[in-house]
Amino acid sequence: MANTGPNTNGSQFFICTAKTEWLDGKHVVFGKMKEGMNIVEFVQCFGSSALARPTRSLLTVDKSNKFDLNLKIKIIDN
Repeated sequence: MANTGPNTNGSQFFICTAKTEWLDGKHVVFGKMKEGMNIVEFVQCFGSSALARPTRSLLTVDKSNKFDLNLKIKIIDN
C-alpha cells in the first residue's frame, strides 16, 4: 500500500534488477517473476535519472494483458 495523505491509498510494486539494500527493513518483499524478464532487462538498459525517471522515452505497448506477454514494442527516440 502506498499513499501520500488522506484518501490517496494505492498500490505500487518494484521489479529490481540489482541489490537495493537501502530498502531493507522498509518494504515487504514477495513474489516471483514467472515470465517477461526479457522485457524488464530491455527496459533497464535505458537507465534512469536521479528522479527515477527514464532518461529517454522507452516504448509504447499496443496490446497487453495478464496472459499475453507477446507485446509489440516500439522504441521512441526523443
